[in-house]
Amino acid sequence: MPASKPRYQTLGRFGRAKHAFLECYSQWANISFACQVAGIARQTAYNWQEHDPQFALAFNIAGEQATERLEKEAWRRATEGTPYTRTSYWHGEPVGTDSKIEYSDQLMMLLLRARKPDIYREKVDVNVSQIVKAIAGIEPSSVL
Repeated sequence: MPASKPRYQTLGRFGRAKHAFLECYSQWANISFACQVAGIARQTAYNWQEHDPQFALAFNIAGEQATERLEKEAWRRATEGTPYTRTSYWHGEPVGTDSKIEYSDQLMMLLLRARKPDIYREKVDVNVSQIVKAIAGIEPSSVL
């Protein structure tokens, strides 16, 4: 079920520009592009966010919508793949096409790390005692 589009009618002064900014930002997650579409300076969007609580709330909602859209596309690319067609050439002449679906293992790992960081995060074990001993030449147990 697609999410309903948020309503920004109560954004007060500059309502049209704020609405245009928020619609674009929720779609593309890019502040510079949203400012360009709305016809405002980037600093204007930050000023609105700082001084207009309704805009700040709508901005956060639009950012969440943009993130969810990105997550949905990452999930699709990782699990359903992306169709790919390549034409093969021999002596400059096309000799055939290959069609396949490419999956993104990198996106899959990022999604797994986001969902279950305890299991899928990269683990780094640093022994501080050895580092202190190697760099400072001091035995840590003698100081503690």
